Amino acid sequence: MSPLGAAGLALTATLAAGCTSLGNPSPKTRTGAATVATEAPRTETATVVAADATFASSYAAFRTFAKQHVAAMEARRRNADPGTKTGRGNPAPAEAEAPAAFARPPSYEPFETYGSQRAEAVTEAFFKGRYNRSRARLPENVEKWRSQPDIDNPGPDLANFPNSAFTLPAGHAYVEFVPFTYYGTSRSNPAQYNTEFLLRYGLTDEIELRLFGNGVTWQGGGNSAWGFAPIAFDTKINVWLEKPDYFLPALGIEAYLQTQWLGSAPFDSGTQPSISFNFDQSLPFDIDLEYNLGVTRTQQTPGQDEWEFVFQWALQRDLFDKDFAVFIHGYYNAMTLPRLPSSQAAVTDDQTQDAVGAGLIWTVDSRFAMWAQSAAGTTRNSPSLISSVGLALTF
Repeated sequence: MSPLGAAGLALTATLAAGCTSLGNPSPKTRTGAATVATEAPRTETATVVAADATFASSYAAFRTFAKQHVAAMEARRRNADPGTKTGRGNPAPAEAEAPAAFARPPSYEPFETYGSQRAEAVTEAFFKGRYNRSRARLPENVEKWRSQPDIDNPGPDLANFPNSAFTLPAGHAYVEFVPFTYYGTSRSNPAQYNTEFLLRYGLTDEIELRLFGNGVTWQGGGNSAWGFAPIAFDTKINVWLEKPDYFLPALGIEAYLQTQWLGSAPFDSGTQPSISFNFDQSLPFDIDLEYNLGVTRTQQTPGQDEWEFVFQWALQRDLFDKDFAVFIHGYYNAMTLPRLPSSQAAVTDDQTQDAVGAGLIWTVDSRFAMWAQSAAGTTRNSPSLISSVGLALTF
């Protein structure tokens, strides 16, 4: 026998001797005196006997496995595969299969599956908010989105200061009406009351035609007046949907042209263009972020027009259930639509306007929603108070 085989058998014998000394000696190795000394007290209990039997069974299986494993090692040393003829003409023993006690550890696939499911659930919760408006436009959902009117998708634009990046499906329409809009006094303007409206129509799934106006308007101050504000033609295009895998917000481009049509003289601020980039993004805790960046031309003083950078933002979250939402919002220099009063007096210092406020939206059903908001100006040229109550219908 080779040194390796001899070493393996020696190891097996050593293990057998150790197991024998630990409590399960072979009857042939017991001396007479030891037998008498052991059997005299007869203190072994049934539990000990059962344990010895279990140990003997495990030991026998291990010894058999060890012998077979050593034989296989010897065969491999002679460059013979298990089950083939060795150099001496004897078949090499096959590799022994380990007893169940020495089998490989259980598979971790159930843990991996659970981890993947939890990761998907967390991702779904992370992008639960306004991402639903993007999800509705995916190929597998778009037909349902087109066929069912939904006042919550894309949602009213007049409820807060920014406008969404999303458009109406082709052939659908929104009517948004704000019968009460109040702008408090500022350094350059008296108080003003508007009845704002916005008509929206989906020309295609990505292009929306819009008509906006401040409606019947009253202006206070020393030269108070009633009249009708001019209308503005507006277009919004949805460029792409939200891509949560890349944390990329949905993008829309909106442009309007405020005209002098149908406007009373006290509220005529000339023909004014504007363009903005509208973004919508889902945030953790079911919060929706909506913000617009753009430029607009406004009448700063009578007869003087200036281009300005404008910014609007809003954070919105459902409260209690998906039909009731609260939001905070603000703007810098102007709103996305020409809703603010035009300057009626020359201002020599900083003409920046800012406002911050809060509001709520109640989605009554799939076709009807209501909202209310109030904001306060933070500069001398901003309206001291901006409050409105409105509603929206879809068909």
